[in-house]
Amino acid sequence: MLGRGRVPRAMTQNTPKGILLFLLATGCIVLMNTCAKMCSRVHGPVELVFYRGVVALAILVPFMIATRPLSVFKTRRIRVHLWRAFLGNVGVGLIFWAYALLPMADATSLLFAAPLFVTALSPVFLGERIDRWRWVAVIIGFGGILMIARPSAGIFADPASLIAVGGAFFGAMVDITLRNLGRTDDPLTTVFYFILIGVAISGPYTLFFGAPPTPDLLPWIAGVGIFSAIQQVAKTTAFGLAEASVLAPCGYSAVIWATLTGWIFWQELPGASVAVGTVVVVASNLAIAWRERHSRPGACRIPRGV
Repeated sequence: MLGRGRVPRAMTQNTPKGILLFLLATGCIVLMNTCAKMCSRVHGPVELVFYRGVVALAILVPFMIATRPLSVFKTRRIRVHLWRAFLGNVGVGLIFWAYALLPMADATSLLFAAPLFVTALSPVFLGERIDRWRWVAVIIGFGGILMIARPSAGIFADPASLIAVGGAFFGAMVDITLRNLGRTDDPLTTVFYFILIGVAISGPYTLFFGAPPTPDLLPWIAGVGIFSAIQQVAKTTAFGLAEASVLAPCGYSAVIWATLTGWIFWQELPGASVAVGTVVVVASNLAIAWRERHSRPGACRIPRGV
């Protein structure tokens, strides 16, 4: 551990450790969403954003003080952080809402639309050029999303799948914003402001209109924040130890963990269309990552948790 005021040393490459940490982060994201789903019968998405933030800050702030200089709490880009926090917390709220309405594996698979949105939107927001092969992969990937969502004429009467895709869209917007912030700020600075602003935004509603936590739900509420904090730190560390292109496939292990937790807690198993659609979406994302790495060595986008 580093003392106060000391700058952390640059990490050396350690791919096996990076993979293990990224798998840990992916598992913690699924466990965070599992805990949120357990609380959803009493607490709405805004309340869960608040409780997640309070618990996560109680863990992250001491960690940041112990491992970073105090300047980690300073930023000259507060407006960008406000925008990122708005996008991120809306996305988290939609994701919690989606998990409350959908089976675990279905919601997790739909959230893999985020990297597809990043690729589709990057020409608009980042000025990047997307070649024809990546556009083909994006189109095929969205076809897989349709297989999972199984849209019908009544989809707007039961818009659970649209809520999950909305969470993926806001996750993609966060990813685009992070590519800008990552050039100037420590990743933990970004995480700190994201969670802090989320608590400030969701706090008034939760305190005045939310339901007080009941003793039986306290462990699940704590779990939302604890797993959120662990995944943020584990993922940040993993990116310093291994290349993004190596870590990318590990993110899709979320489907395995989500299927497992869905079966254990709610006796849910994904249908054939969800399984096939998930394969299509994952293959499309990996094709985009492979094409991008070969067109721009060292660059690779992967799904990010929020």
